[in-house]
Amino acid sequence: MPANRRPTADFSVSLPGLLMVLCLLLAGPAVHAEMRLAENTPTQDLYGQVDFLADPQGTSSLADVMRNDAPFHTSLTRRDLSFGYIPGVIWLRLPLLSEAKHTRTWRLELSYASLDEVRLYDVGADGIRQSRSGDTVPYAQRSVGHRNPVFDIVLQPGERRTLYLRVDSRGSMTLSGTLMSLRDFEQHSQIGYLVHAIYFGVLIALGLYNLLLFLALRERPFLSYVSFMFAFALSVLSLNGLGAQYLWSQAAPWSNRMLPVSLTLAALLSVVFARSFLDTRQWLPRWDKGLLVLCAAIAAAVLATIVLPVQRALQLMSLTGLSATLTLLLTSFVCVGYRVPGARLFALAWLMLLSGAVLLALRNFALIPSNFLTLYSMQIGSGLEMILLSFALAARFNELKRQREAALQLNEQVLAKRVTERTQALEHANLRLSELAMQDPLTGLANRTALQQYLEQALARSSRRNELLAVMLIDLDGFKPINDQHGHAFGDQVLAEVARRMRQYVRDVDLPARLGGDEFVVVCENVQSADAAQDLARRLLEGLDTPMYLEGRAVRVGASIGVALTQGHEDATDLIRLADSAMYQAKAQGRNRVCLAQP
Repeated sequence: MPANRRPTADFSVSLPGLLMVLCLLLAGPAVHAEMRLAENTPTQDLYGQVDFLADPQGTSSLADVMRNDAPFHTSLTRRDLSFGYIPGVIWLRLPLLSEAKHTRTWRLELSYASLDEVRLYDVGADGIRQSRSGDTVPYAQRSVGHRNPVFDIVLQPGERRTLYLRVDSRGSMTLSGTLMSLRDFEQHSQIGYLVHAIYFGVLIALGLYNLLLFLALRERPFLSYVSFMFAFALSVLSLNGLGAQYLWSQAAPWSNRMLPVSLTLAALLSVVFARSFLDTRQWLPRWDKGLLVLCAAIAAAVLATIVLPVQRALQLMSLTGLSATLTLLLTSFVCVGYRVPGARLFALAWLMLLSGAVLLALRNFALIPSNFLTLYSMQIGSGLEMILLSFALAARFNELKRQREAALQLNEQVLAKRVTERTQALEHANLRLSELAMQDPLTGLANRTALQQYLEQALARSSRRNELLAVMLIDLDGFKPINDQHGHAFGDQVLAEVARRMRQYVRDVDLPARLGGDEFVVVCENVQSADAAQDLARRLLEGLDTPMYLEGRAVRVGASIGVALTQGHEDATDLIRLADSAMYQAKAQGRNRVCLAQP
């Protein structure tokens, strides 16, 4: 709250000033409707009470506008006192009559802080009092220390005075204002400063919070958000006059240019923030290129607002801000369709800001009335937008965190699956290697090593169960001539066919094996008797004796089979030796037969 100070107004009570006033009054003073001010008169709105005169060239003097034929118009002919962007100067005239019993001080306030210069000519019987205010007037030289143009009006009991306000501004000519008692003004001013303090308190809290999040998380969208908020806060400070009051009070000539520069810069940073927040490079590559072009255009507009005339700069500011907001709103709607994290809250936030920006732009162009809602629409919309964007950042971060955790879990599951598959593959490979180590590569039957292990285990089981076990040793008859006549490759095919027939004619529980060359062994457990063992051998012999048809050739091999029986009392080597002896007996008896070994 600024100090309640009243710089001494310029009371021109010299003799030439009095003569000028008397001459103007004698020339035929116009009779205007007076605003009557009593002890308890409430706050008076200037609309409907003042008359206005447009001076497009800005050349009219006070004497010109005080003439009886000055072309003033009643404000009732307009919708309000918002004139939009117009060239030149606007004069306001307000006749006053004090009906108070004591001397009273009133305060006249124009509610738009961005007016460049406002001069007050307070004309009465005692002469002309001059004072000025506006955002291009250094704060120490203003009539009343306040963010808005404010003037003191002192009225004696029964005194008549006429106020002439000369308003010169390159921005929007928004001249809505009020006349109120000193007490009412103090209450009104305190509420206004409190509202702005709350607004900027929220912005500062959100800015510091997100800055700390950036320092902790190093996520670029948080820094982009803080930068955008800082630039936007500068524009709001310039818009409501607090910047000229507290930050750049000595840079008055630049005060009215701070608004277009800072707000256009905020538009640029908003696009940068949107690209970072929505990650358009990943989700919308084509839109991202368009946003880059928009960034370049707005950057050029920022430079233009520095060199263009203020009125043109303000118009460029309004168009740039509106264009950026509409583009980002449309981009956010597209991102919602693509389910971009945080896009829904982002779209809602920009919808709030767009509403405020549209209302402010329309009011600046005098297309809608100027009232509390339209005057502070940017602050209201931006406040809601900043809060929603902060929520959107939190929601986006949580969603990305959830997605990263889900992706990590998925990667862990994929990795676990791959480890399991690799383990199974290794087990399978080891099993295969083990099988290959125990398998004859040509016939696929068990090799000598596998036969030895299996036979020892089978002998142990036979001994434990007191069951009869048979070992058949098979030697092919007539294989050597086939091998010599048709070659070793053909002989290998004959051996493979013999192995296939052995698997076909032995029992599923029996183990066929190859000792080497054309010698084979079959281990048969749980044989009921010696006759049963011989029957098994004869069935195998009949299967082997059947002609083979290989590569268009018919060949036939026989076999001599020796059978040794045991109940597990002999070892594997002795048992095979017994079967081998019986096999040689079969050969000696004429081949292609079965012979049972004698104990």
